[in-house]
Amino acid sequence: MTAKWKEVSAYTGNPVEEDAPTNFAGQGSGVAMPPDAMMRKKKKKKLLDARTKEYKAHQARLEASRQKRNENKKSKFIEKVKESIDEFERESFLIEDNVDVLRSIVKSKQNKSVKFQDGKKAKVDLFTASALIQVIDKVNPDNKAKLTKMVNGSLKSFLQAQSAVMKMVKMK
Repeated sequence: MTAKWKEVSAYTGNPVEEDAPTNFAGQGSGVAMPPDAMMRKKKKKKLLDARTKEYKAHQARLEASRQKRNENKKSKFIEKVKESIDEFERESFLIEDNVDVLRSIVKSKQNKSVKFQDGKKAKVDLFTASALIQVIDKVNPDNKAKLTKMVNGSLKSFLQAQSAVMKMVKMK
């Protein structure tokens, strides 16, 4: 035979008829308090005044934690990326032969940008590139050197060479 237990109040000795435990704060409260829990008194928050020593110590702690976070943010990956970005800027100092670029435009039949010594860039189309290459290939060596110098020079000299070549092509 199994024994049946009855819950009895420790103070009165009468049976307890509660469904919920004595520390139940309500179904939607979300408060769980074990019977042996002790409540602490909440400390009052003091406002920090910028003129006090406490605030200056607080500010020093904030600055130290901010500096520590900034040091942790600096990673080797970021430094490597910054260094590689600096290397891209050196690309403008490289001098490439614009005649070769014009030949690649004709070969690939695609527009490309051409860099000049004055740091400017210009897009050159297939028709202009093929006209320039045809004239450069057919002129005598002295004029070829002058024309190559104009094509590799500044944007202004390139435009002068281009207009002269277009006039030559239209004559034919």
